[in-house]
Amino acid sequence: MDTFKETMEKIQQMPAEEQGKVISMAKTRCTCPACPTYGDCMKGKQEILYCITGKSACTVTKKACLCPTCPVTPMMGLSHGYYCARGSEKEIRGLP
Repeated sequence: MDTFKETMEKIQQMPAEEQGKVISMAKTRCTCPACPTYGDCMKGKQEILYCITGKSACTVTKKACLCPTCPVTPMMGLSHGYYCARGSEKEIRGLP
């Protein structure tokens, strides 16, 4: 099993409070606001952590992607990018 699937299984087995702590920690490490693709609409809606929460509600104009260099990527075992436009890692992989 790959790192992402293992990490998601561990998180899903945690009590809700612990899951919240993991998500909060990931949010503090998230580099979405520094990304060239992160626009004013996203900032206004305070969207971040697209790799987990899914794609943006805003229109996304792809400029460059920081996902591969984000500290959340190795932590969660992510393997894609442009989550703001494409959806979460789980959605991109077609996982339930």
